[in-house]
Amino acid sequence: MEFNFRTLNYLGSKLRLLDFIEENVRKVTPESSGVCDLFAGSGCVSYKLSRLFPVAACDIQHYSRVICNALLQPCSLTKDSVKSFLAGISDENSLLTESFSPLIAMEEKAINDKNLELLTDIVEHGSLAVYNLENIDSTISVTQSQVNDKLMSLGLTGKESLITRYYGGVYFSYRQAVQIDSIMDAIRRYSRSADKNVLLAALLSTTSDIACTVGKHFAQPIKARDSKGNIKSLVYNKAIKDKTIDAMALFAEWLDKYVSLPKGSHDNTTFQGNYLECLNTLPDNVRTIYADPPYTRDHYSRFYHVLETMALDDIPEISTVKIHGRTHVSNGIYRKDRHQSPFCIRSKAPEAFEDMYRLISESNRNLLLSYSPYDETKDSHPRVVTISQLITWANKYFNHVEVVSAGHFTHNKLNSTKHFLESSNEAEVLIICTNN
Repeated sequence: MEFNFRTLNYLGSKLRLLDFIEENVRKVTPESSGVCDLFAGSGCVSYKLSRLFPVAACDIQHYSRVICNALLQPCSLTKDSVKSFLAGISDENSLLTESFSPLIAMEEKAINDKNLELLTDIVEHGSLAVYNLENIDSTISVTQSQVNDKLMSLGLTGKESLITRYYGGVYFSYRQAVQIDSIMDAIRRYSRSADKNVLLAALLSTTSDIACTVGKHFAQPIKARDSKGNIKSLVYNKAIKDKTIDAMALFAEWLDKYVSLPKGSHDNTTFQGNYLECLNTLPDNVRTIYADPPYTRDHYSRFYHVLETMALDDIPEISTVKIHGRTHVSNGIYRKDRHQSPFCIRSKAPEAFEDMYRLISESNRNLLLSYSPYDETKDSHPRVVTISQLITWANKYFNHVEVVSAGHFTHNKLNSTKHFLESSNEAEVLIICTNN
């Protein structure tokens, strides 16, 4: 069993590096000792290492905790219980579907008629939550007002409609968003709390796959117009490709994958918190830390804020920006309380790295630090720290520092154009720090 499993469309995913990481962890970790995945993210490294070691998966983001729990902890869901759960989800005949039916019908007709003007208005102004905050006048605003009145009359303005109100039309089709809300509601009502992480993880994976964006993340909706204001063909191409996916059917497929996952024989733990809190509360058996912190100014919370909202199951306040002196809702419809990592801030990153080095060294643990070299000759996003800085700091705290290369490898990027957050053609490296 390989234990290679993709959960999300994730920036800088280590999926193709799992064997390389496992091999080097094995070299420095005593048999039966534990390993910590300090910035667990999509959970693929944690799951891979759980094949051989007890794993402590840590991340500041709640969606990562949900996914890692689903990957690392026992699951009592069976094929029959999954079938029963799926049968209990009401979407097509729900009040929510009825309420949003005017917008659902409008969007689906626009796709069928290849009406780019209307599809563009839906992408740019489709969020009902943003409409209520800014009251933008567009070709869909009358229909939005009707839907809004219906939701208010039925008392459907809480968590039961949040995904559709916030992100329907923008990141998902209205029908898909209603399906997501319906599944979320069924998860809330599910009686076996121990298995809710598996159900929610399957929904997070589904949501990642259907996102109607370039790169399948949530940093921003697709840019529907070019610099001259002309509508791009991508508006229709993405709509027909992404917005026509049956979210309910895809969720059933993902749920089957999670339930069928092989599990290791070790006791694993999952910790939601920042890296310092995690390092200070690790189980005694953990001897090796694998760390893959962010290295650019792009905060990961911006790319996965919709997943974070689903994991928290709350009603977030939407962040705002000032443009030409006027306050507007953020283009990505971000949470106001998005996490800002010190590793992504040039002035704070040195202290963050040194604190991490110091705590790991003082606890006499090993560190394997991932780093993707940056090619300054390319149109890439620069790292906030250099590899030479990382090695210099490592030598202050560890007796032995070694750099090993994975060979030529290029990360998943944001899109297929020059705007990639691309790494150079140089290989991903591991900076291996030990005191033995």
